[in-house]
Amino acid sequence: MRQRMLMSLAVGVLAFVSVLMAQREQGIVRDEVHYMNFGSRYAEWWADYFTGDNDASSKETITKFFGGAGPTDNNREHPPLMKTMFGMSERLLSRKLEWASSVTAYRLPTALMFGLLVLLVALFTSGVWGMAEGVIAGLLLLFMPRLFFHAGLATFDVPLVTMWFATLYGYYKALYSRWWVIGFGVMFGLALATKHNAIIMPAVFVVHYAWVSVRSQRLIQGPGVAGFFGALFRGMRHCRPSILIGIVVIAPLVFMAVWPWMWFEPWDHFKDWLSFHLTHVHYNFEYLGNNWNAPPFPWHIAIVTTLVTVPVATLLASVCGAIVLVARAYRGQAADAELSPALLLFLSAGAAMGPFLLTSTPIFGAEKHWAAAMPTIAVFAAVGLVAVVGMAVDRLRLAGVVRESRDRAVRIAATVLVGVLVVLASVAETRASQPYGLSHYNALAGGAPGGADLGMNRQFWGYSARGVLPWLSRHAPAEGQPPSHVYSHDASPVWGWYQRMNLLPKTMPDSGHEQAGISRSKFAIVVHEKHFNRHDYLIWSAYRTVQPAFVLTDDGVPIVTVYARDPKLHGPSAP
Repeated sequence: MRQRMLMSLAVGVLAFVSVLMAQREQGIVRDEVHYMNFGSRYAEWWADYFTGDNDASSKETITKFFGGAGPTDNNREHPPLMKTMFGMSERLLSRKLEWASSVTAYRLPTALMFGLLVLLVALFTSGVWGMAEGVIAGLLLLFMPRLFFHAGLATFDVPLVTMWFATLYGYYKALYSRWWVIGFGVMFGLALATKHNAIIMPAVFVVHYAWVSVRSQRLIQGPGVAGFFGALFRGMRHCRPSILIGIVVIAPLVFMAVWPWMWFEPWDHFKDWLSFHLTHVHYNFEYLGNNWNAPPFPWHIAIVTTLVTVPVATLLASVCGAIVLVARAYRGQAADAELSPALLLFLSAGAAMGPFLLTSTPIFGAEKHWAAAMPTIAVFAAVGLVAVVGMAVDRLRLAGVVRESRDRAVRIAATVLVGVLVVLASVAETRASQPYGLSHYNALAGGAPGGADLGMNRQFWGYSARGVLPWLSRHAPAEGQPPSHVYSHDASPVWGWYQRMNLLPKTMPDSGHEQAGISRSKFAIVVHEKHFNRHDYLIWSAYRTVQPAFVLTDDGVPIVTVYARDPKLHGPSAP
């Protein structure tokens, strides 16, 4: 156990450090602005609450910080756990201790959550299938390009994956120990306080618990429908029925404890929260050459997007792992068969991706919405890789190529070699994808150019505009001269942040929105998404040219275009 913990901890620390270093080059996404601002407000409230401010716990004050009449007042449409952590981290590490920049301090909790996720995946996998599988699973999860990108943002998507998997881990351990029921309930409560997707999780537990219950009693109760239900009810009495306490008692208490807005009128506020997401607005999203902004959506979006964004070697190994696990279960050879860990992971991935097969669920955020399926892919890949290597060594031994006395050494060496090659393939993709991770597509798609040719979404959130700031800065007017206003397009919410970070001179302020902003500007940028094409036309008309001054590309694919009103800056020879 100690060795497994140390190895898992090492992989988790590597994940945390890698993301924290990489995020320094990533642009700020629109949503981060809201989460960082409200996170600071939430942290301020908690500071007042714990320092004895009697007014902090009043309904009026809590509403002022956490709620309001409107569905998006004080960002009450999202639970506060991560926003509070963002605010507390910035308050301590940036303002008080001055150990990190403001943006890095806000983002640190997400990086920490990612490290915890990798640690838990490695620990769980090594405990069920073996040390090699655990380390490989953790590394393959770490080096998933899209997930790695999201791990560097002050958003909720990676933290939700962490709490989702931590809840699975707690549930699995609770099948062994009654004390883990408490940990399971706490994890589920924190998952609910992270993002609304967690509300799906009980479906995983119900199906898995029913399976485990029946499996434990099936031989005793006999065949047939009556035998099935007899096994189910008898098994539920014997297989930790206290697990239900974790779901219906502990989790709601934890959820309410960390969300002050739920301290009064909890049922009404809970309904408001869920209804917002059940009737969520449909934003624009490009998929296979079409722009989608209203259902019905293609049912296969989640499947195809996953197939063209996860590294190919990981996908192939995961398919092998799924086949191996099914074969073992069929033969009764599955590791820890009674508690069916492979089934638990399969159900988890199904629950994460399932809503997006319904053709009505908003899909504007692509893989981040079903990112909770990624641990399953990583674990299955690790199991498949080790199993395939083992089968290959068995064949070589039977053929007389490998001596039986050297079987173990050859098996270890081959596992390490193949594992390193597969992990390095993922490392190469992840490194190449930075800092424009949402433009990444794997070799199956043909890389970023292939993704563009397929008509897949190139990006969203406006974060890639950071890449044109050095060019704009070179053409900024000097202090004291009239400013050169910039039509900052989808980066407008973060423009002031870039100026405070000294990435852009204050002599290049944002010009405003739409036609009025373009008319006022001397420079204009367009972040390439299919539904943003009209902005090019507006700029061409106002600037009297279709010639860009600068184009930011990712592997040759245009992702941000800069236009200049000054004709001297047009064309490839422009400075």
